Amino acid sequence: EEGQEVVPVATKQRSYQATNTGVIDYRPITNDHDFFARLQSVKARRSSPLASHPAAFICNFTSNYDKYTIPQLKEMDQLLRNDVFPERGGAAEEGRVEEWFWEGMASQAEAKILYSSDLEGTAFPEAGPYGEHSWSLQRMADNERSLLRFVEYCIPGVNAPMLYFGILFSMFCWHVEDNYMYSVSYLHEGATKTWYGVSPKDADAFGEVFNSTFAQAVEKDPELIFRKAAMLPPSQLEAAGIKVCRARQQAGQFVVTLPQAYHAGFSHGFTTAEAVNFMLLDWLPYAKLAAKRYRLLSREPVIDLEQILVRAAEAGHSPEVRAELALMVKSEITNREGVRRRGCVEVPLDRAEMSAALGRGPPCSSCGHVCHLSFVERRMEDGSRQDGSRLDERNGRTKTKPSPPHIVCLRHVADLGADGFSGCRLRTRHPDEFLTALSQAPSTSPRSATLPLPATERGGDKKRARSL
Repeated sequence: EEGQEVVPVATKQRSYQATNTGVIDYRPITNDHDFFARLQSVKARRSSPLASHPAAFICNFTSNYDKYTIPQLKEMDQLLRNDVFPERGGAAEEGRVEEWFWEGMASQAEAKILYSSDLEGTAFPEAGPYGEHSWSLQRMADNERSLLRFVEYCIPGVNAPMLYFGILFSMFCWHVEDNYMYSVSYLHEGATKTWYGVSPKDADAFGEVFNSTFAQAVEKDPELIFRKAAMLPPSQLEAAGIKVCRARQQAGQFVVTLPQAYHAGFSHGFTTAEAVNFMLLDWLPYAKLAAKRYRLLSREPVIDLEQILVRAAEAGHSPEVRAELALMVKSEITNREGVRRRGCVEVPLDRAEMSAALGRGPPCSSCGHVCHLSFVERRMEDGSRQDGSRLDERNGRTKTKPSPPHIVCLRHVADLGADGFSGCRLRTRHPDEFLTALSQAPSTSPRSATLPLPATERGGDKKRARSL
């Protein structure tokens, strides 16, 4: 909170020695401890003489470029600051740093910046007033109001915090969070971080400007917008009628981003930051928007929405969850009945299959949807060695080994081929009766079970436009 003393930073990296215990353990990051940084490279670019804003650019990344310690990163940051801003011993006003980020770097033959991002760990102490505070990031992800607590496996950076060590001009390019989740970032120590944010109601307009600006790159890579590799200057977005929010984050401050809110930014010097995701009830309509988009792109989601809704409903989380589950169950049972009518044999998942991957369903081979409630599978057996057969050395015969099953969600059963449902099985996790009863269970909560649609689905709503 503003005005409070900033806790001295004692960073800790996640330890994998205890991963089988179900407990996340950490080991301290000392000054001698090194870790990988990635190299961010930006080539020279030139704006049109008639342009009223700096040129957009694509940032190229070299993962695991080299290992550095925290003192080494601080030293490299100071050297870079002295080189870029020599007039004041490397110090510069925030506006000057922002100007140089967009315009000064454009004149460089190739700007190269280090960023130690996505390091699994935390800088919050495990105990005491800071570690036990409800705004400690791990506690935020696990908060009883956050639906993210129903994800039973660890997803680094999503329900387990990640650390970010930046130097001058280390950047995070425009992106939205996975599955359009909320995110919270805390700046533990160091220089200022500049953030840019676009309201969820302008997400579609942002996508249009992005695709037109990087048309050739998008044609080669339709998923460029997911790569977190492109920067659009705020002035260009504002010229297109898109409002851009700005924030200067100081040490000891939090920044929260909204569902489907595009955001980007950069460091003004050495920084130690930490981030994690969380989900409130008003995220649910955005979750469905994200699921729809992922299906269209055949992209597997990071989280299993079906599993979250079932787990949350079993825990009696809220009437909003029950309402969303009821819609999902209605569609699920309708699709199941259609598959059954076509003669597909139903085989419920056994206990071992249900517990595999900590309950996460397999992805649909057609659309990437995570099939938690059900899926249709076909196993093929033949003598082809490409399909996993092996030679029996004792008799010289080829032994047939079943290939992995072809799995599709119930929306894409037609993709199994012209043979119809020959050799196919409908695999279900829960009986119809269980799902129906779960979705219809009465709720004692007086809260409304009607969630508003995101602004992008109802023509825009200025009341939902909030900073970052």
